[in-house]
Amino acid sequence: QVMELLADLQREYNMGLILITHDLGVVADVADKIAVMYAGRIVETAPVKQLYAAPAHPYTRGLLDSIPRLDRKGQELYAIKGLPPNMAQVPQGCAFHPRCPMAQDVCRTELPPLAEVGAGRGSACHFWKETLDEHAA
Repeated sequence: QVMELLADLQREYNMGLILITHDLGVVADVADKIAVMYAGRIVETAPVKQLYAAPAHPYTRGLLDSIPRLDRKGQELYAIKGLPPNMAQVPQGCAFHPRCPMAQDVCRTELPPLAEVGAGRGSACHFWKETLDEHAA
């Protein structure tokens, strides 16, 4: 009901809306663009349909895989391994590397830039191409 009310207000007043949430399932019907953040930093940006169809960052993939789905009824929900970092001691390099299934040495030492990975898309992952390719496989 709240999401419907927000969508109605957007249409009625022709306004933009910034929605901050941990639940990507909630924003699928109301968002045009999504910026995914981890440890206070944007790690992926994309139009909503592209992000849901093919995430370009392992954290985004983990979030999407953890959304309950009817076609997986009765199966155990996916959970991203480990815990978020202590913000007073964010790891060097990519902050997600201690939890990332794709992490390699470069992830532990070099902060990946938010690279353009397509029209209107960005990913702060050294292995964004492999992440996209893995999802397509």
